[in-house]
Amino acid sequence: MKKVLSFFVSLLVGLGLLIWTTRLIGWEKIESSFRFFTFGSGIIILLLTAAAILVRAWRWQTILKDRGCHVPILRIFEYYLSGNAISFFVPMVIFGGEIFRGYDLKEKYNIPWSKSIASVVVDRILELTVYILVAVFGVTFFLFETSFPSYKVGIIIALGAALVVALIALFYFKSFRGESIIHFFLKKLNLQKSDGADTAMEAEKEIFQYFRPRKKTMWKGFALSFLVELLFLARAFLLIMFLGKNIGIISAISVVAFSSLAIVLPIPAALGSHDVVQSFVFTQLGLGAGAGAAFVLVIRVAEFTMAFIGMLFFFKFGIQFLQSFLFKKLDKLIGRPNRFRKPSQCVIIEKDNENSHQ
Repeated sequence: MKKVLSFFVSLLVGLGLLIWTTRLIGWEKIESSFRFFTFGSGIIILLLTAAAILVRAWRWQTILKDRGCHVPILRIFEYYLSGNAISFFVPMVIFGGEIFRGYDLKEKYNIPWSKSIASVVVDRILELTVYILVAVFGVTFFLFETSFPSYKVGIIIALGAALVVALIALFYFKSFRGESIIHFFLKKLNLQKSDGADTAMEAEKEIFQYFRPRKKTMWKGFALSFLVELLFLARAFLLIMFLGKNIGIISAISVVAFSSLAIVLPIPAALGSHDVVQSFVFTQLGLGAGAGAAFVLVIRVAEFTMAFIGMLFFFKFGIQFLQSFLFKKLDKLIGRPNRFRKPSQCVIIEKDNENSHQ
């Protein structure tokens, strides 16, 4: 009930921000920003959005392969679209899309829960690491370019960025040394014997085995994450051009950085929050608030299209899950194995291959 209530409250907040921003800017200015925009331009933006999701799915597949699990790329793409749809429409359910992806792999491909959940956590860590690096660079450039904040505000932002980077550095330091983070918290909270503690420890072990400085697969994961950001940068740069504005690459990075920050708020489809942020950013960069609102509208339509496709897969998987659940109960009664679960797609990895970097 609380989740449902939080969804509607956040949706109302987003709609309020959207209406307020639109009225403040004026629909005429937003509409005039589309005078150079064409149907072909929209197709290009949609294709770049789809390409970014496909590269993310490819990254996830490489993570699973590293842990000895083999799942076809098209199936991975479907799962990623489904998880992306959950995160897009219901962002207040933290890690909802990731949990769905991990659970579906466990059910459909008989992949151990520790490997399955570890793969989506690794995927999220890779993405967040690159997101944060781009955000820090983009926001820093924006602040120097526009001279917007006061000295004190600049110091606060710098300290906040330093803290975030320090936390990321701490995680990688711990993972490279193989020092458990979860065990520390379980011990502090006295939860060592709680349900799920062993699974959490196993998942952490799988995560740490992925993050090894000498492993090619880890660096490939980072490379694919940067490729995703390059696709988003190309999307932002081209879209601003399609709206009849000129912008430099570095300024476009600032736009991408603030887009990442705008989706931090748990509002469905970043409704209103993204509009407010980009209207402000575009104004400060001299592009006009109307162009900022138009920019967000096009991005939202492209991402909504991909999320809608993802929801179709989500409902398809949901129906399959119900079938699997019902037949599983029936098969237990008559003593037959679950007909919907495929044989395990993972090989047992006792320890990391020390020569995996070669």
